[in-house]
Amino acid sequence: MRIAVIGAGPAGLTCAKQALERGHQAVVYERTADVGGIWNPASAGAYASVRMQSSRMSFPYSDHPPAFAADFPTLAEVHGYLRSYAGEFGVLPVTRFGAEVRSVVKRDGRWQVTARSGAGQATEAFDAVMVASGELWEPRMPEHLPPTAAGVQVITAKDYRSPEPFAGRRVLVVGGGVSGADIAAELAAGGATVEWSVRHRALFLPRTVGGAYNDALFSYIGRVAMEELPYRDFLARLEELEPRYFAMYRESGLLPTTGFHGAVHVNDRIVPAVHRGDVRVRPAFERFEPQGSVVFADGLRARYDTVVLCLGYGLPDYSFLPGLVREELYEHFFPLADPTLAIVNTPVDTEAFGTACPYFEAIAGWALRVFEGTVALPEPAERARWCAEHMGRLGDRRYYDCWLETVRIGLLSGTVADPAVDFAGFWRTVSAQVGPAGLRPGGPAQDAAVQDGLFDLAELRLRLLAGLGEPVLAGLVAAGSVSTGDARRARQVPAGRAIAPWLPYRQRGHAPVAARPAGTAVAADPVGAGTVGLGTVGLGTAEVAR
Repeated sequence: MRIAVIGAGPAGLTCAKQALERGHQAVVYERTADVGGIWNPASAGAYASVRMQSSRMSFPYSDHPPAFAADFPTLAEVHGYLRSYAGEFGVLPVTRFGAEVRSVVKRDGRWQVTARSGAGQATEAFDAVMVASGELWEPRMPEHLPPTAAGVQVITAKDYRSPEPFAGRRVLVVGGGVSGADIAAELAAGGATVEWSVRHRALFLPRTVGGAYNDALFSYIGRVAMEELPYRDFLARLEELEPRYFAMYRESGLLPTTGFHGAVHVNDRIVPAVHRGDVRVRPAFERFEPQGSVVFADGLRARYDTVVLCLGYGLPDYSFLPGLVREELYEHFFPLADPTLAIVNTPVDTEAFGTACPYFEAIAGWALRVFEGTVALPEPAERARWCAEHMGRLGDRRYYDCWLETVRIGLLSGTVADPAVDFAGFWRTVSAQVGPAGLRPGGPAQDAAVQDGLFDLAELRLRLLAGLGEPVLAGLVAAGSVSTGDARRARQVPAGRAIAPWLPYRQRGHAPVAARPAGTAVAADPVGAGTVGLGTVGLGTAEVAR
């Protein structure tokens, strides 16, 4: 097949790499002069001091370990890593730099991709298209901004580069996520007078917790089990691991004493900065007044020299796909009308956390197998039902665990060990640290997660066996893969305690919703299997590059 890949960031690189190794002809269109997407320093996608929130353990692709020594790499180190991946697997020679895609349309059974470059505009035909243009390019903005004449500088997180230009200025940073926290703390250290507008208190954790990488604390199954702890017990365990940090946190007034295990951000600097008084917390931003003053939710008004808006990112620009209907993207990736096109971006209605490279590997592997016909999507009517149920609430943002999604998507594509056939291999994957190499069937064994001792792993294994359903369980016993004793104990798991093998998790702070993926190749969902909740600590986030 001839496959077009749009974008040479982390998603596009693995799309092209996997397409090439599967024997396809790939062409990568990249509008800038280098690979990396937002991790390309020249792309203006990230500020200079940004560091990856995921550690060197969970961050990389499954088959390309990093050469850098940093525990949490810098912008330059991530960019160098992505370049080395592209060079190692032959992606650089098939990438057309400085080529901006202007149109992707289907004619006469083939995709016509029109791109503009220094050589002019040209159109080529492809059998399939993988859109990996990224979702962190269009900053959200409030409805009304003050006029330039008002004298206040208004920028976004995407415009921010370093603290030096703001020294001595009075700055308001708007947004309680990772970008807002990071920029507020950095500006304060750089000599600005900083106030930070926060709508909701969030749980911020440092990159290392109790002497371990925060993403090494829990396995995949441990992330599911953690939510079953009451939130106060979850906080108490974290406080045992980091007593000084949590003492500062409580004294600062920032610690959310009620909350949702999934609502966790990774940031080392903001809690100490608020505790020291370097950053003053303000209520939620409401609006600008015409003369440039800011109105807060409590009715107070204040004026600043600079306002930095860290409000997240809006819808990606898919104007080059004139036929795309966002509400008709099955699983957020495949258009109902034609699944020979795939959107390999993080869903736009999410606050995503977890590491990107193995997640994008999983989506790309799934899409390629769908293109080839080796993995089938559900029938069109079932896909349409899924879209009707899940794509109508795109304004209602949800938490999205990229680690657990990687397992789920790997099951759909067959790239993660199928528990119905190789339960031992599947259990080895989900009960170990979230190391990407361990996701491959037959991949190297990973270390145990540091804090999984909090849980009864033997019980969790039985609950997973129960989640496979009786026909699969009987087949595993007949094949000698599961003992009769374990099968008997799995059948005794109470209703509502079974855990489905795709590790469903709660995506909103209120009541959990069953999330059985349509078309899954594993056993039918038993009663209650969809009610197990969202994982917790060890969080990176899609905001990592902001």
